[in-house]
Amino acid sequence: MSALIQAPRRRRGSSDAQPRLPMSFSAMGFAGRAQPELSTPCAAPFDGDEWLFSVEWEGSRCLLIAEEDGSMRLQGEVGSLDARFPEISAASPFHGSRRAVLDGSICVLDGHGRPDLAALFARVSESTLEHPPAIFLATDLLHLDGEPLIARPLRERLSALQHLIGQDSRVQLPDHVLGHGRALAQAAASRGLSGLIARRTEAPYRAGVASPDRLRIPLNDRREAVVAGWFSTAAGVSVVLADWVGGRLGLLGTATVTGVASTRWLAGAVELATNVAALEGTAEAGPDVTWVRPRLVATVEPAASTAVPVGLTHFSLIALRDDVNPQWCVRRTPVQPPEAGAHLPLRPFSPTVLNALPIEGAA
Repeated sequence: MSALIQAPRRRRGSSDAQPRLPMSFSAMGFAGRAQPELSTPCAAPFDGDEWLFSVEWEGSRCLLIAEEDGSMRLQGEVGSLDARFPEISAASPFHGSRRAVLDGSICVLDGHGRPDLAALFARVSESTLEHPPAIFLATDLLHLDGEPLIARPLRERLSALQHLIGQDSRVQLPDHVLGHGRALAQAAASRGLSGLIARRTEAPYRAGVASPDRLRIPLNDRREAVVAGWFSTAAGVSVVLADWVGGRLGLLGTATVTGVASTRWLAGAVELATNVAALEGTAEAGPDVTWVRPRLVATVEPAASTAVPVGLTHFSLIALRDDVNPQWCVRRTPVQPPEAGAHLPLRPFSPTVLNALPIEGAA
């Protein structure tokens, strides 16, 4: 197979219309035929009694697939995560022997219970015996004991999930806020969290598409971008970043990769590109860039201005990712928040059980 920078492929006969959801599947076969539900970007926080608000748990998004014999698989966006997180694969999270498919994220948490994406990448890139522990934070239940649940309302799926998960500390059910998105956003932003996820309580699960009933509300300027190339600088190695616009990759900027372990991991993960026809703006990046296939994703934040090619922005690198589908790095205009209001009372909020992050008065 030639190493080409290619636009994401569309399925034959696909359109912008919402595809019909599968009505039946087995637990073991589910992950091979479905992708997680995606979020639609939203311009601002909002309130609404028909919406559930939760912290965006930055980590490796995956499906946890459990069988009656106690075996579990972790199916990530790109491939299996079993070998990367053996402590989760070996967990016994449920009450009794159950067959189930859970959606969620594998996270490394800091001392305050916040997701630490840089620590997660360090665990992946550094070949050491000592590494920070990871947990699976379950956010949805898609399949239970032979019955598909994706057509049921979110509130029913979460109720069943709450009764399913046991006391194993490696698999947890994070908390959420009903109705009060603005208060949670204010409290979460003050604690350095990157975003919220808002989900409509009556919504089904729309696998593999950006759902209008699942909105991502950013709390800072952190974003994901495709790694399209790299070049050497006096400070080390920098990556060239891009995202998909109209089926082509448009350049965004650059980010410096620091540390021997990160640079070595990058060198082993990239694949050279022999054709850059789908990449716009290559001349802006200069003649010294080595272009690569769009396999890796970088999570970045805007950085102070440095010497970068004209027309490009310099970012600070948070993490390099091989567990994120690069086809989802599409430049999209955020939707306006729904016109809704919150009338239900606010209750105390604690996102996790293992490492609680109280947000007083926000939920």
